[in-house]
Amino acid sequence: MLRSPLFIVLVALLLRLAVITVGHTYHITPRRDHFQFGWEMGRLARSIATGQGFSSPTDLETGPSAWAPPLYPYILAGVFKVLGVYTAASAWVILAFNSVFAALTCLTIYRIAERIYNPVVARAAAWTWALFPYAIYWAVRVVWETSLTAFLLSLALLLTLRMADARPRTRGWVWFGLLWGVIMLTNTAVVSMLPFCLLWLLYYSPRRSSQIPGICLCLCTAALVVSPWIVRNYTVFGKFVFIRDNLPLEMHMANNDRSAGLWTRNEHPGNDPEAMQRFQQVGEIAFMDEMRTEVHQFVREHPAELAQFTLERAVYFWIAPPQATIVNGYDLEISRHVNFFLGSAFAFAGLWLTLRRRKHGGALLACFLIFYPLPYYLVNPFPRYKHPIEPEMILLIVYLFWEASHVQLRWPVRKA
Repeated sequence: MLRSPLFIVLVALLLRLAVITVGHTYHITPRRDHFQFGWEMGRLARSIATGQGFSSPTDLETGPSAWAPPLYPYILAGVFKVLGVYTAASAWVILAFNSVFAALTCLTIYRIAERIYNPVVARAAAWTWALFPYAIYWAVRVVWETSLTAFLLSLALLLTLRMADARPRTRGWVWFGLLWGVIMLTNTAVVSMLPFCLLWLLYYSPRRSSQIPGICLCLCTAALVVSPWIVRNYTVFGKFVFIRDNLPLEMHMANNDRSAGLWTRNEHPGNDPEAMQRFQQVGEIAFMDEMRTEVHQFVREHPAELAQFTLERAVYFWIAPPQATIVNGYDLEISRHVNFFLGSAFAFAGLWLTLRRRKHGGALLACFLIFYPLPYYLVNPFPRYKHPIEPEMILLIVYLFWEASHVQLRWPVRKA
């Protein structure tokens, strides 16, 4: 039974539900009218649940919004409608929802490792994800799409590997396109991995030209899934908005004269009353246009600072941004950096070993670690931005340790 991936999924789910229930993580602080209950996504869900539509991602009523992809806010709004806005019951249910997909990620990790490595690594990686406290944290503490995105991206990786092993049929391409459409409506930034998955499938296909129609069908299916939301945005805002519109704001928060390369929390309209009022006054689209203008001006006038900020954020993506970590009066910020660094270093070491052993799928894993983070080097690299690829990182770390367990060290022995 311990070898069954479904048993691992069950243990992972029960463990997360126990942490939510026993640890009372569903008691989210009511400070600032429950803003930490999903932050902007919670505000959007509240607006939907109270009949105001997808609008007002801040404390003030600011009208229609495209601040975030729509899938998770609508799911959260459905919970609010049934169990109440910002209630403890709603928190428990949405955290349990996160936990379901965090647990299912054990299954995708298992199947991926089984195809790339072997069943032993597959079981070890799945159990690691099921029991590792840091992997548990995001599902049981944070009302956000983080755990759902991690599962969907790992599922996309698994389907890519499967489709490469056997010539995909029409139905397979349709399902692949549906999955990527759902991913776009969950976390638009993750779509950066779609071209690499398609190129990898094309490269490993024995008859590449025959895959072109399937790739086109996949892209058309994904476009069909997201098209209602794009039409909604065009109807509401009178211009083309590809799913979400807040990238200029995030760029500006991390790239201005006062940011030093990291997020300026005090100027964000989700936190700063003055910025929030400006956001309400001009509307979301005009506000984002203002942010875009300021970002362009900063890029033109301070190219050296932008390059420096980007390099620093690239480092912080893998070792976590600076943050005071006080435990019993001691600041463990350095320890926090070291822990994140070791995880990243072990993952890249596992990737290097995977490529050296010429494991099938190694190049695709390299794309996840090398190309996925690139957009986040331009904004503040919150640790949750890395979580969608952490299932693959866990997989690489476990493989590294498995290979290390077979290394025999022969120490010289002195004869008496």
